[in-house]
Amino acid sequence: MTEIDTARIGAFAHAATLDDAPDAVVGFTRLLLLDTLGALLGGLRYPAVQAFGDSLRSAASPDLPFGRLVTLGAAATWLDADSGGSFHPQGHRLPPVPTAHPAPHSLPVLLHAAAGGIDDRRLLEIFLIANEIGMRFGAGTTLRPGLHPHGIHGPIAAAVAAALLHDLSPATTATAVELAGSVPLAATLAVPMHGGTVRNLWTGLGAYYGAAAAGRAADGAVGSAALLTGLLDGVVCTDLSTSELNGGLGTRWRLADSYLKPYACARWVHPTLDAFRAAVADVPDPAHDRGGLAAIEVDTFAFAASLAATEATSDMQARFSVPVSLATLALDGELAAGGFLPERLARPEVRALAALVRLREEPAYSAALPRERPARVTVRWRDGSSASQSVRNARGNPDDPITADEVATKFRRNAEGVLTAATIDAVVAGLLGGGTGDTLHAVAGEVIGRFCP
Repeated sequence: MTEIDTARIGAFAHAATLDDAPDAVVGFTRLLLLDTLGALLGGLRYPAVQAFGDSLRSAASPDLPFGRLVTLGAAATWLDADSGGSFHPQGHRLPPVPTAHPAPHSLPVLLHAAAGGIDDRRLLEIFLIANEIGMRFGAGTTLRPGLHPHGIHGPIAAAVAAALLHDLSPATTATAVELAGSVPLAATLAVPMHGGTVRNLWTGLGAYYGAAAAGRAADGAVGSAALLTGLLDGVVCTDLSTSELNGGLGTRWRLADSYLKPYACARWVHPTLDAFRAAVADVPDPAHDRGGLAAIEVDTFAFAASLAATEATSDMQARFSVPVSLATLALDGELAAGGFLPERLARPEVRALAALVRLREEPAYSAALPRERPARVTVRWRDGSSASQSVRNARGNPDDPITADEVATKFRRNAEGVLTAATIDAVVAGLLGGGTGDTLHAVAGEVIGRFCP
């Protein structure tokens, strides 16, 4: 077994700069940062997240604030709108292999730094480097069957972010990577599928453990590349690819291969939502026009077809339900932060429409994985009319990206009620316009203290 070359990773982290990356990669990084920030802010709108943050106020600390990082990390994945994953070579497997989401693990560390006055350009640079490394760990390993990635690869990105913020040496950063990757949570994918919101805590803990690993390394703690290798190529993960971890560092940017999510729900649901929107494109109000909906028939790949719950016990379960997500999209025309707030998730109209959805596996669609995740949706109305559309993949992938305007709109819808309108405008203009200001400092000022310790 070849050990992971953490020294090379640490050297890359300190040598790389924003200027080294192609313009297209920097542009995507800006979109990913804005999108991840919007997902985090949208998560802060949920009463359960707010209550969680309040319960951790006694855990505040100016140097490494446990309550702050854990609350922000939990919020960042609450909507399941966090982007940055990609197809995995074992994506055809059942249960499927979820991909790493390092961005929501590293962003809490960066927001904590932003509160201290670090400017947007440096934060963007660290965001790029930390998540490039985190993505490589996700793509270069295969989770064991049934495991969820939050809290496994993401803490490594958080550790790199903290190490760069504190200007640790490359060797100390390598140790931080070893320490952060050596405490994987190894929790199960079934938890969020059945409504368990503890899944979001895994991200918050991952953010904290990653940042703590950098601090421990700075204090002289000793890591182990051998232990990290054993965990990621035998215990928690298999199929370790050292060429994926180290190959082309600084020349091939793995982060740019990832997707951006148009909808606040599990990625496996997205092809169905895209096909539905295409089918009803010429119907202004598909839930009520033409006498109202009579049935929605969905043919898709096996795992998506299994996400068939028509009633959700929590908004997390709703995000892993094709019928509930589809019903909400049909009613609202979008699926953003507000869609599954408690009073909206409980709407009788959602339950009634969800009950009209019929899911079937199409074997040919299952065989198309992992490179494609197809879906076909047939919509039938009570006046006897119908419409059908198919998609081969969800929008948001690198070969079918959502636009900067769509990302900005998603951010605005997620952030409303959390940030002031002026700050929302400043963040969009600053991050997408190439500015070098301190808009993230303003975000931290409006969030820290109000929503978290």
